[in-house]
Amino acid sequence: MTELEQLAELDKTLLAALANIDELDQDWLGTQLALRAELLQQVIDRGGVSPEQAAELVARSHQVKDAAEQARQLLADKLAQMQKGRRSVRAYQNVKRNQE
Repeated sequence: MTELEQLAELDKTLLAALANIDELDQDWLGTQLALRAELLQQVIDRGGVSPEQAAELVARSHQVKDAAEQARQLLADKLAQMQKGRRSVRAYQNVKRNQE
């Protein structure tokens, strides 16, 4: 399997994982992104990529980047909701203690 084929398979795997953020493993994701960077560097170093292949690779790279950004935003929103909930619980507990 060529580096381009490996990149295509890895991109499919990454996109599927990023679509399911509830089961996303940070360590696994970091490892996969590092592997993608290595494969991409190998493709760049070897050259010989047709314009069509390069355009497809760039498009997939944009998809992975956009999916990662969307997952980051969803996780940030979930964290904000959790923190808001914790603040609400603390405020409720403070009010309840003051009433006693």
